[in-house]
Amino acid sequence: MNFQFKKHITAILLASMVFSSCGDSFLNEINPNKETPATYWVNEANVTKGLAAMYNPIRRMTWGYYGGYTGILHYQMRADDMYPTRGEEPSIWEILSFTNTSNTSNGCWNYLYTGIQLANEFLYNAPRASMDQNRLSEMLGEAYFLRGFQYFRIRTDFNQGVIRTLPQDADPVAHGLSSAEDVLERVILDMKEAKERLPKVRPANERGRVTKGAAIAMLGKAYLWKGEYALAKAEFEEIMDSYGYDLMDNYEDNFRDNTKFNKESIWEINYEAFGDETDAWGSSTGSNAFMGSVIAHYFGPNLPNNTKDENPGVCRGGGWYKMQPSPYLIKQFVAEPRPNGSDTKWDKRLYTTAFMKNSDYNDVAPDEVFYGAFDFDLIYHRTTVEPDKKYAKGEPAYPTIEGKPGRFLMKKFAVWYNPTGCSMYHNNEGRINNYRIMRFAEVLFLHAEASLQLNDTEGAMTDINRIRQRAGLSVKNLSDSESIWEELRNQKLLEFAGENVRWDDLVRWYTPEQIKSIMMERKKDTKVKDGKDQWTGEIEDTQNFSRFEKKYMYFPIPQSEVDANLNLTQKEEWR
Repeated sequence: MNFQFKKHITAILLASMVFSSCGDSFLNEINPNKETPATYWVNEANVTKGLAAMYNPIRRMTWGYYGGYTGILHYQMRADDMYPTRGEEPSIWEILSFTNTSNTSNGCWNYLYTGIQLANEFLYNAPRASMDQNRLSEMLGEAYFLRGFQYFRIRTDFNQGVIRTLPQDADPVAHGLSSAEDVLERVILDMKEAKERLPKVRPANERGRVTKGAAIAMLGKAYLWKGEYALAKAEFEEIMDSYGYDLMDNYEDNFRDNTKFNKESIWEINYEAFGDETDAWGSSTGSNAFMGSVIAHYFGPNLPNNTKDENPGVCRGGGWYKMQPSPYLIKQFVAEPRPNGSDTKWDKRLYTTAFMKNSDYNDVAPDEVFYGAFDFDLIYHRTTVEPDKKYAKGEPAYPTIEGKPGRFLMKKFAVWYNPTGCSMYHNNEGRINNYRIMRFAEVLFLHAEASLQLNDTEGAMTDINRIRQRAGLSVKNLSDSESIWEELRNQKLLEFAGENVRWDDLVRWYTPEQIKSIMMERKKDTKVKDGKDQWTGEIEDTQNFSRFEKKYMYFPIPQSEVDANLNLTQKEEWR
């Protein structure tokens, strides 16, 4: 039986249920004790609660869009900056190895449309509240921004989507699939509204709520994706010239909990740790729900059960270590040494991105002790040698450096600087760091890209050199477009490793055929071992980019959504 026919049968059954009940008047009576839209959206207090709810689908901790197993931080490991742990979480590994179907579990769609529905409810109902109209306008600006952001992620993750601008009870029509162009246009309209309504700055007690600067940055990004480069460039220049954002002198400050809301941060998810601290997964509900992040544990390395100090159990467990820096990323990091006499041997960003033993590579930087207790050898031993090792299904083939094999672990997002932040058990210290969704560094790269598209090579190099200088690299004087493009792509790889940027960039920059060719080479990065667990010297692509084809650039529409919507047809390449 085909899906379309089954949908019609379902629709008939539902319709019969509705019509058969119309004569039962008692079913139409209103429960006076139940809150309704007419009784809820009446004052600022309730409007504020409705607004807070809109941030939740983006912020959700373990299972959320940025937080973990069903989030974009994991799905972005299709790109060349990360090396995913092989074979873990079957549905996610299907996506990462290009064997997924429209029935493969994908929580992104649900989180995005939950957020869109909440925004639509707010925009439809909040204007009837009795409250200060200027305050209401700001709040409506937040709703427009959040809805626009969700639609932008629909465009980047799914390419096409269903556009709804009213809550379902006000618009019960089953809408069909809209084009990528229409989805982007929806983003642009929402961000324009947000830009006009949002404040430029927030008081301390409102940090984490979006601002005019965030709306301008996202508007420019949407224009760039649409190919409207002059409009994109103008938006980026507005935020670069008039809003006080700048690069932090220290790259590391973008990833520490004591340097939140700094001058480089345009928008970040605000996490706080409270509630039931015995809940390791951060998934409690109700008044005791965590508002803390588990991202640190998601990236962080496995640790022994006890610290070396007198407080056994403080660092129990450590992280799940789902991803590693890719061999290609490391190769690019070490390809351009800094000048003699520098305080580090390589690009400063490497020391925030990855754990390594500096002395192995004749580095002038001292070796680190992580979480106040664990040296690199101990952590790496647990990752690579012990029976429950993460590398059992595949070990990254890092380049040999100074005659020694490359050994690297993921450091960015792990709470490496916090002596007690390594544990996800009975400890809130590791869960309070914010996640920066948009940094000023990204604005510089996007402005450079728009400039290149408009043949402003000088402007593009100015942006790129600001990034290079912060990384401790020398200024480059490139003039031909192709060389600048190559430099832009490489510097953006190094700047945003693991930050949910790279796959989107690859999709925008290259054709499917180019992506396959490039990634088959860059993802040929796994050591081949014999039956005795010894490295044979061969290297292979265990992420299976040989299977890659055009349809894998974006996710399919979940089949459950297609089956439930009479007017929704699966994208052509996924039928």
